[in-house]
Amino acid sequence: MRRFLVYAGISFCLLLISLYIFRMPLSLVVADHYLAQEQGELTCLEWSIAGFTKVDISKACLSHTQANITAKEVTVTPDALVVEHLQIEHITEPSAQQSKPLQKLLLPLVENRPLLTIKDVNFKSPQLQQPLSFSINETELNRFRIDGDVSALVALLPDQISVETDLSSQGFKPYLPTQIKALSGLLSFTFDGVEIDSRANLQASILDASLADCHMMADIKGGLVSQLNLNSLLANVDLSKLQVKINGKSCRKLTDFQQSLPAEVVSTDWQLFIPEPFTATLAKVEIPSLSAKDQNGLNAIALNNFRLAVPQKKALLDIKLSHQTPQFGWLELQAKLSAEGNHLSTSGDWLLNSSALNFANGITVEDIVSQGEFTLVGMLDQNINLELATQTSMGELKNTQVLLNNTELNLRTLLSADLSILAADPLQAFEVDVFDTQVSVERYRFEEALGKHIWLESKLNTDELKHFKGQLNMDVGSFKRGELRGKDVSQSMTFKGELANVETSIHFDGETHLGLVATPQLSFRNAVVTSSGNFNEQLNLDHVLHLEELEVLIKHKVGPQLNEVDVSVPEQSFLTLQPIIQQFDPKIQLSEGTISANISGDVSEQSYHFDMTLEEGGILYDSHYLSGLNMPVTGMIKAQQLVIEESPIGIREIRSGAVLENFQASLSSYDSKPMLSNISAYIFDGQLSAQQISLSEEDQSFLVEAQDWELAVIAHAAKNAGVELSGRVYGQLPVTVVDGALEIHGGKLNNIDVGLLSIENNQSVEALKAQQPSLETAFGMLERLNIEKLTSDVNMSSDGWLDLAVQITGVNEQQGQPINFNYTHKENIFQLFRALRLSDEITKEVEKALN
Repeated sequence: MRRFLVYAGISFCLLLISLYIFRMPLSLVVADHYLAQEQGELTCLEWSIAGFTKVDISKACLSHTQANITAKEVTVTPDALVVEHLQIEHITEPSAQQSKPLQKLLLPLVENRPLLTIKDVNFKSPQLQQPLSFSINETELNRFRIDGDVSALVALLPDQISVETDLSSQGFKPYLPTQIKALSGLLSFTFDGVEIDSRANLQASILDASLADCHMMADIKGGLVSQLNLNSLLANVDLSKLQVKINGKSCRKLTDFQQSLPAEVVSTDWQLFIPEPFTATLAKVEIPSLSAKDQNGLNAIALNNFRLAVPQKKALLDIKLSHQTPQFGWLELQAKLSAEGNHLSTSGDWLLNSSALNFANGITVEDIVSQGEFTLVGMLDQNINLELATQTSMGELKNTQVLLNNTELNLRTLLSADLSILAADPLQAFEVDVFDTQVSVERYRFEEALGKHIWLESKLNTDELKHFKGQLNMDVGSFKRGELRGKDVSQSMTFKGELANVETSIHFDGETHLGLVATPQLSFRNAVVTSSGNFNEQLNLDHVLHLEELEVLIKHKVGPQLNEVDVSVPEQSFLTLQPIIQQFDPKIQLSEGTISANISGDVSEQSYHFDMTLEEGGILYDSHYLSGLNMPVTGMIKAQQLVIEESPIGIREIRSGAVLENFQASLSSYDSKPMLSNISAYIFDGQLSAQQISLSEEDQSFLVEAQDWELAVIAHAAKNAGVELSGRVYGQLPVTVVDGALEIHGGKLNNIDVGLLSIENNQSVEALKAQQPSLETAFGMLERLNIEKLTSDVNMSSDGWLDLAVQITGVNEQQGQPINFNYTHKENIFQLFRALRLSDEITKEVEKALN
């Protein structure tokens, strides 16, 4: 028995020695037996007994599918587990399989175990930019303090892990966006195996410089609360305690825009609010409300009912924009927006109410109310369609040149834009399906023009080939500019064209009705202007003016270096000018003839060439009648100077008491004033001539030559019964025109041959004989007097009184006695000629025809 015990003791000692010698491989076998596959595999374990209650582990290795863990210099006692070095190398699985749903934590926490201290933890992972280094100190059972690159407090419960970490830890900084310049605060969260509940109280500074010359800064301060379910990946987030302040003072574009507006209209400081909790998953995000207000409280933006479907890349939200300032009034815009991938759809409306708005170029709008609605649909990288309808009323719109009162503007447009070429070719990018406008103005002023009531309606549309067509209608109630005035003006025009890459072509046709256009001298009623034109590098306009029976053709060409006009009156009856001529003097009546005219030139240089032809014209003025007028006129106007080329003028007959026939003259100009030269006419069976007469209103003097006038014709014109006079005379009549009145001073008439004076049965002479019988012998000597010499002084005043001082030397035909006879005669020649005209049968017939 004793020997057995000795052998047994020796065998037990040998066993213990063998176990100690082979402790490491045996430990690995035991560990593999107790470790489940998901818990990993113990690949190395080097330990030794350092005392009765102390074990030293020089190295321990654990291999797992997600990490390799190596511990060195580990000391285990009943009270403490101290690890000098712990290295964790995280392994990313090449193909992650769908994980099983997480379960609630049930940690096998051991009571009365030694406290853990890890002096140096080195954590590496492909997902980290750099390894993390920290220490772990268990201050009390299941409560740990972490220091190093990450600072945190960790508490373990069987069903929960609680963590509180400092966000300013160095280990977080490499993973912050570059825009975050500073981050501090505490983040605490609890994990029960399925859900993470987190709270944070943080402070952050953000600087965004992604836009050139526009640096935006943001300060974030406050608390946030969130809950995340790791199985459903559903997160509930509450940011209502978080203050977000945005500062745009370093954004040059924003400050320039701010300075272009009145003070305090737009602030550079804004605050962002998310007042209600929202939910989020990997598949969707739902935010009930998000709003932003500026520092002044004048502008607000609200985004409500924001919903984001991540897999479908679909977003829905309601937008509300409001603004209220004394400078701009009150503005509110509401819209619903939907985006799915690159497809965008939004629709909304707005309302603006302002007492006064100021714009560039001194434009001010008072009492403006604008409302409208819009729809925007399309692909952001392709075509996008816009439908817009507005109604705007303005009490007054004005600047230094324009004033509009009580203006109504209605606009409806439907257009599309190709965003892929918008930046490179804006003109080709747009296609206008509908562009309709209606404008009405109660009173207006454009520089010196003013009036009442303007109504304007326009329509425009284009197609995919950039062909466009449209219509324009306009009514003007009245207008006035200086002495020019008019009313009841209406215009209608249609146009079409093509928008090419390098040039635009337009063709248009229109018609304008002028109810009344008037100056103090002229007025026109019911004029019609028919217009057509085209634009391709230059503007070409053709107008046809119809004024009663008058027709005028106007051509106008306008280009970069061109501004030419051509006005022509095609050959037509002279009587078509009657409505115009009679306004200068109602006594003028046109009776016959044809007229044609043309004026053309450069408007920019104020240089024009003109020609006019009047053939067989007939004019009646009061009881003066002119017939057979032929007048071709050619000339030019340059530098405000009138130049008339020498042109012949002929008049077949002028009946003005005395009858002038075969009037001939040359029309020209001198010093911009029209004049007649080389004047001749047939009168009193003789000739009348003058060298030059100015047709201007200036005072002038000229000499009229009388040649071979027959006294018998003159006496017959006087219709003095019982007096017979014959013989021919010549002479000179100096004529002076002062203030438009004609006078003769120092005129002379002389006889050419022997004449005859016979007085027989003249009532005036017979009456004089009866009163003074002594004169009977003297008058008897004049009954048949052969005139050998006759001279007469001729003078006439501006009111028509003609004074003749006649000296006659002759021989009595019956008695052969020489006679000297002086005679003074005074008569109003204007009244005489009028009496003659009134008895002129031809004049009467003309008047009868005209009336």
